[in-house]
Amino acid sequence: MKTEASKSRNVTRRQLLDVSARLFHWKGFRGTSMQDIASDLGIKKGSIYYYISSKDELLLDIARAAMKLLIDAGEKAAFSTLPPEEKLRELIRSHVRLTCEHPDLFAVTLHDLTPANASSFWNEAVKLRDRYESLLRGIIRAGKQTGAFREVDEKLAGFALLGMINWLIRWYDPGGPRSPDIIADLWSDLFLNGLGAPQPDEEPLEKESEGRIRAARDK
Repeated sequence: MKTEASKSRNVTRRQLLDVSARLFHWKGFRGTSMQDIASDLGIKKGSIYYYISSKDELLLDIARAAMKLLIDAGEKAAFSTLPPEEKLRELIRSHVRLTCEHPDLFAVTLHDLTPANASSFWNEAVKLRDRYESLLRGIIRAGKQTGAFREVDEKLAGFALLGMINWLIRWYDPGGPRSPDIIADLWSDLFLNGLGAPQPDEEPLEKESEGRIRAARDK
Protein backbone atom coordinates (compact mmCIF):
# COMPACT_ATOMS: atom_id res chain seq x y z
CA MET A 1 0.00 0.00 0.00
CA LYS A 2 1.32 3.43 -0.93
CA THR A 3 1.90 5.86 1.91
CA GLU A 4 0.64 9.45 1.75
CA ALA A 5 4.20 10.65 1.24
CA SER A 6 4.73 8.34 -1.74
CA LYS A 7 1.41 9.41 -3.27
CA SER A 8 2.48 13.04 -3.00
CA ARG A 9 5.79 12.33 -4.68
CA ASN A 10 3.96 10.62 -7.55
CA VAL A 11 1.88 13.73 -8.25
CA THR A 12 3.65 15.95 -10.76
CA ARG A 13 3.34 19.70 -10.95
CA ARG A 14 1.74 19.27 -14.38
CA GLN A 15 -0.93 16.99 -12.90
CA LEU A 16 -1.55 19.56 -10.19
CA LEU A 17 -2.05 22.30 -12.80
CA ASP A 18 -4.30 20.13 -14.97
CA VAL A 19 -6.55 19.14 -12.07
CA SER A 20 -6.66 22.70 -10.72
CA ALA A 21 -7.52 24.10 -14.16
CA ARG A 22 -10.33 21.57 -14.61
CA LEU A 23 -11.82 22.32 -11.20
CA PHE A 24 -11.44 26.09 -11.58
CA HIS A 25 -13.14 25.81 -14.98
CA TRP A 26 -16.15 23.88 -13.73
CA LYS A 27 -16.49 25.17 -10.16
CA GLY A 28 -14.93 28.60 -10.50
CA PHE A 29 -11.72 29.85 -8.93
CA ARG A 30 -13.45 31.06 -5.78
CA GLY A 31 -15.70 28.01 -5.64
CA THR A 32 -12.78 25.57 -5.61
CA SER A 33 -10.95 24.85 -2.36
CA MET A 34 -7.49 23.43 -1.90
CA GLN A 35 -9.22 20.43 -0.32
CA ASP A 36 -11.17 19.89 -3.56
CA ILE A 37 -7.90 19.79 -5.49
CA ALA A 38 -6.22 17.48 -2.99
CA SER A 39 -9.19 15.10 -2.97
CA ASP A 40 -9.20 14.89 -6.76
CA LEU A 41 -5.48 14.08 -6.71
CA GLY A 42 -5.90 11.56 -3.89
CA ILE A 43 -3.50 13.31 -1.52
CA LYS A 44 -3.75 15.32 1.68
CA LYS A 45 -4.30 19.06 1.39
CA GLY A 46 -1.02 19.84 3.11
CA SER A 47 0.87 17.94 0.42
CA ILE A 48 -0.13 20.52 -2.20
CA TYR A 49 2.02 23.13 -0.48
CA TYR A 50 5.07 21.12 -1.44
CA TYR A 51 4.47 22.46 -4.96
CA ILE A 52 2.86 25.87 -4.47
CA SER A 53 2.33 28.41 -1.70
CA SER A 54 -1.28 29.42 -2.41
CA LYS A 55 -4.29 29.03 -4.68
CA ASP A 56 -3.36 32.38 -6.25
CA GLU A 57 -0.04 30.89 -7.31
CA LEU A 58 -1.90 28.04 -8.99
CA LEU A 59 -3.93 30.55 -10.99
CA LEU A 60 -0.77 32.35 -12.07
CA ASP A 61 0.89 29.08 -13.12
CA ILE A 62 -2.18 28.14 -15.17
CA ALA A 63 -2.09 31.54 -16.89
CA ARG A 64 1.65 31.21 -17.50
CA ALA A 65 1.15 27.79 -19.07
CA ALA A 66 -1.62 29.02 -21.37
CA MET A 67 0.20 32.19 -22.40
CA LYS A 68 3.49 30.35 -23.00
CA LEU A 69 1.71 28.08 -25.47
CA LEU A 70 0.28 31.10 -27.29
CA ILE A 71 3.46 33.17 -27.22
CA ASP A 72 5.62 30.31 -28.48
CA ALA A 73 3.21 29.67 -31.36
CA GLY A 74 2.80 33.39 -32.03
CA GLU A 75 6.56 33.94 -32.21
CA LYS A 76 6.94 31.02 -34.58
CA ALA A 77 4.39 32.59 -36.93
CA ALA A 78 5.54 36.20 -36.52
CA PHE A 79 9.26 35.48 -36.99
CA SER A 80 8.82 33.13 -39.94
CA THR A 81 9.65 34.12 -43.52
CA LEU A 82 6.02 33.77 -44.60
CA PRO A 83 4.14 36.75 -46.04
CA PRO A 84 1.91 38.60 -43.53
CA GLU A 85 -1.28 36.91 -44.75
CA GLU A 86 0.17 33.45 -44.12
CA LYS A 87 1.67 34.52 -40.79
CA LEU A 88 -1.78 35.58 -39.68
CA ARG A 89 -3.29 32.30 -40.86
CA GLU A 90 -0.67 30.38 -38.87
CA LEU A 91 -1.32 32.44 -35.75
CA ILE A 92 -5.09 31.94 -36.02
CA ARG A 93 -4.68 28.21 -36.66
CA SER A 94 -2.36 27.70 -33.68
CA HIS A 95 -4.55 29.77 -31.34
CA VAL A 96 -7.67 27.82 -32.31
CA ARG A 97 -5.90 24.46 -31.99
CA LEU A 98 -4.44 25.29 -28.59
CA THR A 99 -7.78 26.52 -27.26
CA CYS A 100 -9.48 23.30 -28.38
CA GLU A 101 -6.68 21.08 -27.05
CA HIS A 102 -6.45 22.79 -23.64
CA PRO A 103 -9.96 24.11 -22.90
CA ASP A 104 -9.52 24.19 -19.12
CA LEU A 105 -6.27 26.18 -19.24
CA PHE A 106 -7.69 28.78 -21.59
CA ALA A 107 -11.13 29.02 -19.96
CA VAL A 108 -9.57 29.71 -16.56
CA THR A 109 -7.09 32.22 -18.01
CA LEU A 110 -9.90 34.08 -19.78
CA HIS A 111 -12.55 34.02 -17.07
CA ASP A 112 -10.80 33.75 -13.71
CA LEU A 113 -7.66 35.78 -14.32
CA THR A 114 -9.03 39.10 -13.08
CA PRO A 115 -7.52 41.89 -10.95
CA ALA A 116 -9.68 40.73 -8.04
CA ASN A 117 -8.39 37.15 -8.21
CA ALA A 118 -4.83 37.99 -9.22
CA SER A 119 -4.02 41.24 -7.46
CA SER A 120 -0.58 40.06 -6.31
CA PHE A 121 0.61 39.16 -9.81
CA TRP A 122 -1.69 41.10 -12.13
CA ASN A 123 1.17 43.07 -13.66
CA GLU A 124 2.94 39.88 -14.74
CA ALA A 125 -0.28 38.54 -16.25
CA VAL A 126 -0.80 41.77 -18.19
CA LYS A 127 2.76 41.62 -19.55
CA LEU A 128 2.18 38.10 -20.86
CA ARG A 129 -1.07 39.14 -22.50
CA ASP A 130 0.51 42.25 -24.00
CA ARG A 131 3.39 40.21 -25.41
CA TYR A 132 1.02 38.00 -27.38
CA GLU A 133 -1.13 40.90 -28.54
CA SER A 134 1.99 42.75 -29.74
CA LEU A 135 2.90 39.77 -31.94
CA LEU A 136 -0.55 39.85 -33.51
CA ARG A 137 -0.47 43.61 -34.04
CA GLY A 138 3.01 43.32 -35.54
CA ILE A 139 1.73 40.91 -38.18
CA ILE A 140 -1.16 43.23 -39.03
CA ARG A 141 1.22 46.20 -39.19
CA ALA A 142 3.54 44.31 -41.54
CA GLY A 143 0.60 43.51 -43.79
CA LYS A 144 -0.34 47.17 -43.95
CA GLN A 145 3.23 48.12 -44.80
CA THR A 146 3.39 45.65 -47.69
CA GLY A 147 0.00 46.73 -48.99
CA ALA A 148 -1.58 43.34 -48.31
CA PHE A 149 -3.90 44.73 -45.61
CA ARG A 150 -6.10 47.78 -45.41
CA GLU A 151 -5.18 50.83 -43.35
CA VAL A 152 -6.99 49.69 -40.23
CA ASP A 153 -6.46 50.32 -36.53
CA GLU A 154 -4.13 47.45 -35.56
CA LYS A 155 -5.27 47.37 -31.96
CA LEU A 156 -8.98 47.25 -32.77
CA ALA A 157 -8.45 44.66 -35.50
CA GLY A 158 -6.47 42.53 -33.05
CA PHE A 159 -9.17 42.82 -30.40
CA ALA A 160 -11.80 41.76 -32.95
CA LEU A 161 -9.84 38.65 -33.90
CA LEU A 162 -9.03 37.66 -30.32
CA GLY A 163 -12.64 38.19 -29.26
CA MET A 164 -13.78 35.84 -32.00
CA ILE A 165 -11.27 33.14 -31.06
CA ASN A 166 -11.72 33.49 -27.31
CA TRP A 167 -15.48 32.93 -27.62
CA LEU A 168 -14.65 29.46 -28.96
CA ILE A 169 -14.27 28.23 -25.41
CA ARG A 170 -18.02 28.75 -24.91
CA TRP A 171 -19.32 26.62 -27.74
CA TYR A 172 -16.67 24.31 -29.20
CA ASP A 173 -17.71 20.64 -29.12
CA PRO A 174 -14.83 18.16 -29.55
CA GLY A 175 -17.33 15.61 -30.86
CA GLY A 176 -18.96 18.04 -33.26
CA PRO A 177 -18.63 18.21 -37.05
CA ARG A 178 -16.15 21.10 -37.12
CA SER A 179 -12.51 20.36 -36.39
CA PRO A 180 -10.18 23.08 -35.07
CA ASP A 181 -8.55 23.38 -38.50
CA ILE A 182 -11.91 23.79 -40.26
CA ILE A 183 -12.84 26.55 -37.81
CA ALA A 184 -9.44 28.23 -38.15
CA ASP A 185 -9.54 28.18 -41.95
CA LEU A 186 -13.04 29.66 -42.05
CA TRP A 187 -12.16 32.41 -39.60
CA SER A 188 -8.91 33.13 -41.42
CA ASP A 189 -10.83 33.59 -44.67
CA LEU A 190 -13.41 35.84 -43.01
CA PHE A 191 -10.82 37.97 -41.25
CA LEU A 192 -8.38 38.22 -44.15
CA ASN A 193 -11.16 39.13 -46.57
CA GLY A 194 -12.05 41.95 -44.22
CA LEU A 195 -8.42 43.06 -43.92
CA GLY A 196 -7.61 42.67 -47.60
CA ALA A 197 -6.40 45.82 -49.33
CA PRO A 198 -9.22 47.64 -51.19
CA GLN A 199 -9.42 47.52 -54.95
CA PRO A 200 -8.53 50.72 -56.86
CA ASP A 201 -12.20 51.75 -57.12
CA GLU A 202 -12.92 51.17 -53.40
CA GLU A 203 -12.59 53.64 -50.54
CA PRO A 204 -10.44 52.66 -47.53
CA LEU A 205 -12.55 50.85 -44.94
CA GLU A 206 -12.27 53.52 -42.23
CA LYS A 207 -13.28 56.32 -44.63
CA GLU A 208 -16.21 54.23 -45.83
CA SER A 209 -17.31 53.69 -42.22
CA GLU A 210 -16.98 57.40 -41.43
CA GLY A 211 -19.11 58.20 -44.47
CA ARG A 212 -21.85 55.86 -43.32
CA ILE A 213 -21.84 57.39 -39.84
CA ARG A 214 -22.12 60.92 -41.25
CA ALA A 215 -24.94 59.84 -43.56
CA ALA A 216 -26.82 58.29 -40.64
CA ARG A 217 -26.43 61.47 -38.57
CA ASP A 218 -27.71 63.64 -41.43
CA LYS A 219 -30.96 61.71 -41.72
